[in-house]
Amino acid sequence: MKPALFCAVLLNAALLFTQCQFLTIAEDPDTVVARVNQSTLTVDQLEAELDDAELPAATLQMRRDWVSVWIRTELLYQEALRRDFDGDGKTLRELDRMRRDHLANVVLEHVITDSSMVVTDEEVAGYFEANRKEFVYHEPELRLSVIVLPDEATARQVRGQLSRRSGTFEELARTRSIHPSSADGGDLGFLKRADITDISVQEIVFSLSVGQVSRPVLSESGSFIFRVAERRAAGTVPPLDEVRGEIVNRMLQDRRRELVRRFVDALRQSSDVEIFNGNLMRSEPDEQ
Repeated sequence: MKPALFCAVLLNAALLFTQCQFLTIAEDPDTVVARVNQSTLTVDQLEAELDDAELPAATLQMRRDWVSVWIRTELLYQEALRRDFDGDGKTLRELDRMRRDHLANVVLEHVITDSSMVVTDEEVAGYFEANRKEFVYHEPELRLSVIVLPDEATARQVRGQLSRRSGTFEELARTRSIHPSSADGGDLGFLKRADITDISVQEIVFSLSVGQVSRPVLSESGSFIFRVAERRAAGTVPPLDEVRGEIVNRMLQDRRRELVRRFVDALRQSSDVEIFNGNLMRSEPDEQ
C-alpha cells in the first residue's frame, strides 16, 4: 500500500490529468458514469481510477463520493481552462514538477521490491541488542485497565463485585463497561503521565500499586474504575517482542534509504551531471 500522502498526490494528479471524453451521437450512454458539459467520466475510467487507488472493491457510497470529487474537479478544471490558467508560467512549472515527481516515484516503486524488504528474526534481535539504549524508558509508565459505567450507582455496584471477587476485572469490563476498550477486557496499554490529560486521574492511577483497583472516579462522560496491571520504572528496557514492530519499521526505512541512495548513485555515475556553482546566485548588474 502506498503511503497516505503519496496516494493523495496520485489521486489529485489522476483527477487533474484525466482526459476529456466527448459524448457523440454514436456513444453508448450505458458506458458513461457522469458528464460535465462535454467532458465525461466513463465506466472504464472509473474502474481504472479505483484500481489505481487500490479500491477495486469500493462500495456504492465510495463510488458516489469518487464521482462527486470528479465532478467538482472537472468543474474547476474547465473554469481554469476558460480563464486560460493552463498557460500561466507558474502553473506550467507546477504541473511539470508534479509529472517529474510522479514518474520518479514510479521508478522507485519498481526499485524497492517486496523481496528486498524482508527482515528476519535474527536481524531484529541483532538490532535490538546493538541499540538497547534507544528503547530505554525515560519516565515511569503503567499498564492501565478501565471499566466505564454510565452512572455512580452502577459504578459502586461493579466496584462491590470486584471487592467480593464476584468476577474478574476483565470479565466485568467485557460485560459491563461502555468504553471501547471493553472488547480487550478494559486494557488501555502502557501510558505515561502525559498520556492522561486529567491531572486528578493522573494522581489517582499513578498512586495505585500493581493489581490495585481504584474507587469510582466521576466525570461528565461516566464513572471510571481503574486498575494497574503492570508498572515500568524509568531506565528499564522493554522486552524484544514489545518493540519488534518498531524495529522492523526502522530497518525497512533504513533499507529503503540505502537502496535508493545506491540506485541514484549508479544513475549519477552513468550520466553526465554537472553543477555550475557560479550561477547559483543571479549576478547583480554593475552600477554605472
